[in-house]
Amino acid sequence: MLKLLKSIRIFLWVCVLIGVGCLVGFQVMAKLKQAEANLRSLETEQITVYPVEVEFVKASNYDVWRSYYGQAKSAHTQNITTYEREIVKTVHVDIGSSVKAGQTLITLQVADRGAKVQAGQTAYEDAKANYNRLRQLNAQGGISKSEVDTAYTAMKNAEAQMKSTQTTLQRTTLKASINGIVSARNVEPGEIAEAGVPLLSIVDPKSMEAELMVSKKDVSRINQDTLVEIYVDGVKSNGVVKRISPEAQSGSGLYPVVVGLEDNSGILPGTYLEGRFRVQSIQNAVIIPSNVVIYRGDTQSVYLADGNKAKLVRITTGEGQNGQVVVTSGLNVGDELITSGNRVLYDGARINRSLDMAGNNSINNLNDEG
Repeated sequence: MLKLLKSIRIFLWVCVLIGVGCLVGFQVMAKLKQAEANLRSLETEQITVYPVEVEFVKASNYDVWRSYYGQAKSAHTQNITTYEREIVKTVHVDIGSSVKAGQTLITLQVADRGAKVQAGQTAYEDAKANYNRLRQLNAQGGISKSEVDTAYTAMKNAEAQMKSTQTTLQRTTLKASINGIVSARNVEPGEIAEAGVPLLSIVDPKSMEAELMVSKKDVSRINQDTLVEIYVDGVKSNGVVKRISPEAQSGSGLYPVVVGLEDNSGILPGTYLEGRFRVQSIQNAVIIPSNVVIYRGDTQSVYLADGNKAKLVRITTGEGQNGQVVVTSGLNVGDELITSGNRVLYDGARINRSLDMAGNNSINNLNDEG
């Protein structure tokens, strides 16, 4: 009986040991499978391939444009003023009236002036008659030559006075000196016209120009051969540089540049406009989309496709506009530039590339917008 109990006890312990061994074995196997899964996952991460798009770097001409703004004005203007204070009798034109050179625009009162002209004419004729009479007497020996000279001087003074009053009378008729359109009227009949105060303004709409304020950086690159485009409400016309001020305006530090406008541009005085100057033309420039440039601190870089790997290349950029930038160093013609998918890359990353045909075309078709 004791032997049977001992055997049963040994059997039970053996079963317990076998159970414990099986449990440990299952746990070890589970950990091995987990480790194997982790290893496979790590291997998968290590061989991640990033899809990218590339385009070939090419060289082409690149124009740099700068936009500045100003207001159109007439190159030929006239302010109608009076020589001296007088009452306005008639205003013959109104705002918007077309006028010709020599046309009478304003007539001033002439009553007092007419009397002065008549008096001056009479005085001159009397002095002239007296001079002729004394000259005849001198020829007959009746008077001295000095009396004739005195009469001659008096005649000339009377003549000068007469001409002066005639000129004053002529100044009561104010005329246009240019062809154009009346742009301002500041007087009405019956009012007093003050000397030197503009009564009417005339502008010539066929001779228009604009003064644009240009920065110091660009004014040195502008001359009379610089191409200029004028935009008003999206409508383009051409301009030509007429004058460049060598002195900046106080306060703004900008330099006035006067641009002549086309006669058929249809731009009216006072119109606000945009003037675009071609300040630089770069031949055989390497141009890339500006959004592919990666900025890290003070450095600029792009990714190139080097076989099936991404290569980080440091570059230097220059002028840029409209989503494009000129690369001055770091890239060569024929390099395969990664244009899409570059934001998740790192140097040496595995890539699967496709040719970005749209980008490849856009790198050569330069937009001149500034």
